[in-house]
Amino acid sequence: MKKTEKRTFRVPHQLIIMLAIAAIATLATYVIPAGAYEQIEINGRKAIDAASFHYIDQTPVGPWQAFLALPGGFSKQVSIIAMITMIAGAIGVINETKCIDASIGKLVSKYKNNLYIIVPLLLGVFTILGTMGINTPIIAFVPITLILGRSLGGDALVGVTLVLMGEICGQAGGAFCTSSTAVAQELVGLEIFTGWQLRIIASVVLWAVGSVFLIRYVQKIRKDPTKSILHGVEGVAAEADGSSEEAELTPRRIGALITFIIGFGVLVYGATHGWSTADAIPAVFMLTAIACGLISGFSPDKIAKEFVKGAKTMTGAALVVAFATGINTILCSGNIIHTIVHAMASLFSGGSAYVSAIGMYISNLLINFVLCSSSSQATTVIPIFSGVGDVLGLTQQTVVQTFNFGDAFTNLVTPVSSVLMGCIGCAGVPWDRWLKFAWKWLLVFIAIGGVFIMIGVGINYGPF
Repeated sequence: MKKTEKRTFRVPHQLIIMLAIAAIATLATYVIPAGAYEQIEINGRKAIDAASFHYIDQTPVGPWQAFLALPGGFSKQVSIIAMITMIAGAIGVINETKCIDASIGKLVSKYKNNLYIIVPLLLGVFTILGTMGINTPIIAFVPITLILGRSLGGDALVGVTLVLMGEICGQAGGAFCTSSTAVAQELVGLEIFTGWQLRIIASVVLWAVGSVFLIRYVQKIRKDPTKSILHGVEGVAAEADGSSEEAELTPRRIGALITFIIGFGVLVYGATHGWSTADAIPAVFMLTAIACGLISGFSPDKIAKEFVKGAKTMTGAALVVAFATGINTILCSGNIIHTIVHAMASLFSGGSAYVSAIGMYISNLLINFVLCSSSSQATTVIPIFSGVGDVLGLTQQTVVQTFNFGDAFTNLVTPVSSVLMGCIGCAGVPWDRWLKFAWKWLLVFIAIGGVFIMIGVGINYGPF
């Protein structure tokens, strides 16, 4: 008698999940009425007239058009894809020198019982970058943080979280974020970056809570590696399994490390000063990798081989970035984005100041599932919410902050976000495992955002 094997449910591959979402988005263009707002100009910037919403002829996206949108994402995100591919190649060379492994190994050995110092410091770096609006270039740091996460005794989720959680903590407050806060404030007539004090406090609170969450996860894996959410998952990068020997910090590796730190400093400067993600930032990494390789005694051939090996690891990440962009193209082509925004804005237009502010916040969280671009979301929703805020007595700073929080938090989970999909793609982390890991602290972050919204209403968050 043959034994019948019990079939267990297996989550589909990441690309299959994204294809399913693309199919749902395509069907939605047949079901959801198409709508549009008229465009106006505010302070030299295109926005929408909040009172001009009207339905238009349905523009459903056909199956063939939807399929074309997915590979079309490559051309729309060529700079991101080029960046992550070239940087992965450079990091492949740097990894092979073992300079980071050796130095972090020494640091972890010295402060192995001080995760409460190391993790907040590392997370704080990316929180500061997020505060300044560094989003897409943040993907470039994932190959580095994967090494850091492994060296701390964690898994690939730790490496990805250092980047993503830090960036979200900074972006949510948005104290000096040009792509969200500056655009939104300009649209409502506020001076750029006014009200930064409360936004800084929000980012600090999120950073502190995120640090504790991440420390507890690392501690859990240190005690029992099988507790890792990625345990047994194939294809994950830099997973901590304890099998690798600690690299010795030789003079050559010290030289390579110093070179790497200098290159990293130049990269941060470039990322915060608008250097191109298509060429300038990858070029910094390439030059750093070549210098590190030569200092470590690598031949030109070895540097080239390690570069190609590292670049190959980005095939999956390039695909998910392209597919995420393709899904957004489908929604835009179907002209249903404005309809969704209009429907959500109508839900809370008659409530109290507190209820309306929370309503705006929740609406932005939901809208961000399909409209991830900060500047695009700002120019779409802010003119609507600004008018609602005036009617209900909300300050425009509060309106802007409901947008900031809503624009940031759901970037942690929406597959339409090219930054999220690029980061987890770099690490080989399946989207479903990321959701299993991220949902708890996402809910905590959303709750913290709600508290700050209520504080904003209560203190009449100004200047007006």
